[in-house]
Amino acid sequence: MVVLTGEILVDFIGRNLLSKPTLSYHGVLGGSALNTAAILARLGIPTRFVGELGQDFLGDWALARIAERKIETRFIQQLPEVATPLSLAELDSQGNARFSFYRAFGATRFSPDSAAMARARWFHFGSLSAFDPRNIPGIQSLLEIALEFDVLVSFDPNLHAPPSEAYWEQLLRYMPYVSVLKASLDDARRMFPQAPDEPQVLLEHLVELGAPVTVLTLGAGGAMAAFRTRMMRVPSVRVAVADTTGAGDAFMAGLIYSMIKQDIGSRMELLTWDGTQLPVILAASCHLAAITCTVEGASPPEQPLQAWWERFG
Repeated sequence: MVVLTGEILVDFIGRNLLSKPTLSYHGVLGGSALNTAAILARLGIPTRFVGELGQDFLGDWALARIAERKIETRFIQQLPEVATPLSLAELDSQGNARFSFYRAFGATRFSPDSAAMARARWFHFGSLSAFDPRNIPGIQSLLEIALEFDVLVSFDPNLHAPPSEAYWEQLLRYMPYVSVLKASLDDARRMFPQAPDEPQVLLEHLVELGAPVTVLTLGAGGAMAAFRTRMMRVPSVRVAVADTTGAGDAFMAGLIYSMIKQDIGSRMELLTWDGTQLPVILAASCHLAAITCTVEGASPPEQPLQAWWERFG
């Protein structure tokens, strides 16, 4: 069982909006960790999501869509008198997105049930929601359970702005629990603005945060990883890009799926792993991210996903 927590959003996506007299969007389910969960579930991994929605019609719609994706929903709470969070995204001609976020949870505290971690082999979290003061105690409680029961933990910063001092303080509290850190090149640039803008240097800075497996995604440049004393790099997969939204989340799904298929499902198993298959895992993750970019939204199309599974599954 993979357990994930993070924001659940309804993403409203528009393209080249500034040139149009009226705004036109289409709505899809969103949220970084939820995107990862949806792909894992499609790949046949038992998947559970821990999160919150508003008790409104958008929350009802989102919960129904999550259940349709075969993600376990019993630890998703719908809060009364709260609006479901929204994200407005504008795509440019290259498929790159600009986001505006609208959240209304207020002072209510995120209080996940400890039973959400039952049978977990892997726990994934990340994004700015992990640094919202109302969420931190709840996430910390899940991390403590993960540590107690030797559950592997992965983290994806998924930054949209330079981190604050408070962000860094909390990140350093989280990192002792994290076994797999995955960051994008943009994440690393925002985290280490004074460092030379070279992927290897940025990866070295990420390694200093202490995760046994550290991965840096490079977009069209592929991906790099550090494991123990080794660094490695794999190329990207060339595709016609429609939308980069969710590419990093798909990469994360590929990473989790592929490591589980290597029988790495606990911190102890990671300690005894020799890492020889890590380049293959990176290649599989890059491939999954690439096929997700061929359509709008964060859900890879069925036929290419099936082909991916036949090749890498």
